[in-house]
Amino acid sequence: MKITDIESFSVRVPIPQEEAAKGKIHHFGIVRISTDEGIQGYGFRGIDANTLENTVKPALIGQDPFAIERHLEAGLIDWPMVEHALWDLIGKAVGQPVYKLLGGYKDKVKAYLTCVWQGKADQSDQPYQRQAEHAAYFQQNGFKAIKIRAWRPNPLDDVDAVKMIRERVGGKDKLEIMIDRTANGPGWVWDYDTAYLMANKLYEQDVTWLEEPLDRKDLDGLTRLTAATKIPITGGEAERGTQIFREFLVGKCFDIVQPDAIGAGGIFTIRKISAIAESFGIPCILHGSHSLGLAAPLQIIGALPNCPWMEIAIVTPPLLPWEQWEPVNAILKNPPLYEIEDGYIKIPQKPGLGVELNEDALKEYLV
Repeated sequence: MKITDIESFSVRVPIPQEEAAKGKIHHFGIVRISTDEGIQGYGFRGIDANTLENTVKPALIGQDPFAIERHLEAGLIDWPMVEHALWDLIGKAVGQPVYKLLGGYKDKVKAYLTCVWQGKADQSDQPYQRQAEHAAYFQQNGFKAIKIRAWRPNPLDDVDAVKMIRERVGGKDKLEIMIDRTANGPGWVWDYDTAYLMANKLYEQDVTWLEEPLDRKDLDGLTRLTAATKIPITGGEAERGTQIFREFLVGKCFDIVQPDAIGAGGIFTIRKISAIAESFGIPCILHGSHSLGLAAPLQIIGALPNCPWMEIAIVTPPLLPWEQWEPVNAILKNPPLYEIEDGYIKIPQKPGLGVELNEDALKEYLV
């Protein structure tokens, strides 16, 4: 089998403006790989035309799609959406979902919802009571955990928000709460003393983990904070390749590493990162996505023994995930996209990434 063509395109499913304003996802970037045997693979993020024509196609057309390791060495790690499409193609060629090709550890995983309320990015315009009400609503719909931002100008305000949520939903056994600082830009980075204070305050509220509390490059500070606090410290969503994760693990920077299915370099690279983390006794809990973007992470997670959660991001309360994803049904052969039951999301069982697209609908909604 040889690769004969690689395309990147966008589709937009028309929906009423008021539905789009609520946060429903209806615009999708797609990569499609074709072969001389008629099998096609899809990845669910686009790639720019210049990179596609001048770098990706020259490297891959005429090549064996199964030679993933060789392709990674040739630059595929920088085109992870293409790597996802190759795995989709491989799974279809052998008639198996990708997670079974990578180890086949589990067929479902607990889902947590990363909630970002519309309005100010730092959430400072959100009443604590509203956040608590929506947390309870997600709990009532079977979810076992949510994650919220700790971005308010006064960090202790975020502690108060967590307190109100905790009062409403009950203890950690009723609903787990994760906190995301995402310290990745000027003005957003806590100093060590603030991070230490917040880690202890959030631990008192039975928060499951504190994500990216310090500058992403401050490995010494992360090591110090992880050693000094009881709450698990997590991070790694912005890093690519295995070497930096080895540095995190050797340096004891995190209690949990969080590679991203795109950012880390693709499915096979995350399988390696997970194995390295497992050798250190550390969970590897993937950074999440939404709608079609969850297809690759779910297949990876199905193969990982040290990944107990799938992040569904970003949920716009009070939309439930399947409400937010509803527009994608227009381009699927057999909706719904995923099955969620009692707080677990099932790993799709169809070959490849488990998503069957309607080719006629792709043509109809092509941008």
